[in-house]
Amino acid sequence: MKRIISAVFAVVMISAMCGCMPRLPEGYEMVKAAKEKYESLDSGRAIMTDLTTGEQIMEFAFFVNNSDEMIFSYYGRDGEAEMYAYSDGAEYFYKDAGDEMWSVITPDDENYIYNIYNRENRYPYADGGIFFLDGTSVRSAQVSGSEDEGMTVIYTYDTDRLNSSTQGMLEDVSSFSSLTTTFEIDRDGFITSFIEAGEVTGTDGVTRDVNMRISIEDMNDVYDIPYPVDQLDKS
Repeated sequence: MKRIISAVFAVVMISAMCGCMPRLPEGYEMVKAAKEKYESLDSGRAIMTDLTTGEQIMEFAFFVNNSDEMIFSYYGRDGEAEMYAYSDGAEYFYKDAGDEMWSVITPDDENYIYNIYNRENRYPYADGGIFFLDGTSVRSAQVSGSEDEGMTVIYTYDTDRLNSSTQGMLEDVSSFSSLTTTFEIDRDGFITSFIEAGEVTGTDGVTRDVNMRISIEDMNDVYDIPYPVDQLDKS
């Protein structure tokens, strides 16, 4: 099976882009470049926090080794459910909280190709797509700071245009009632913080408030990830 890797329904959103681009909002090219720059990292840590409860609901750490294999660990919470994953670059291990043993996907598994990642085929939380950006649907933009000191870019979206441009493209999301995103970009052009706040309706028909932050830490400063697999289901 292909393992579901999203910890919360509104995460790992793709960038909705129109083929014929209208006038883009202020700061768009800077944000786009910062998203792409995130994908140049050899290592890092992404931490997701629910700003309403203050709880950490996801942590993802990765590094790319000398063979260009991506070694990573993942922890995510969705309500009461907790999920864990780990890859040593050759095999993919996973389990849910409460499971006594880890399951593993090896090169002999028919879906192996979907669960092994490297420098080019990056795990979604190591990909720029975790930072939502749709330049065609921004209603208003606020840009502050300077390139020397760091920039803040805030986008408030027109939900009618957003729902039209993203229809059927976002995992687990049916429509938006409101959406504001905030990017903190440091003087080196990297996104250090991304906040997404609004109200969305999932494909399950349930409307939820979203108020979460993804913090990017230890950029190019993760060199080792402890092996977490203690008991392995070999069946």
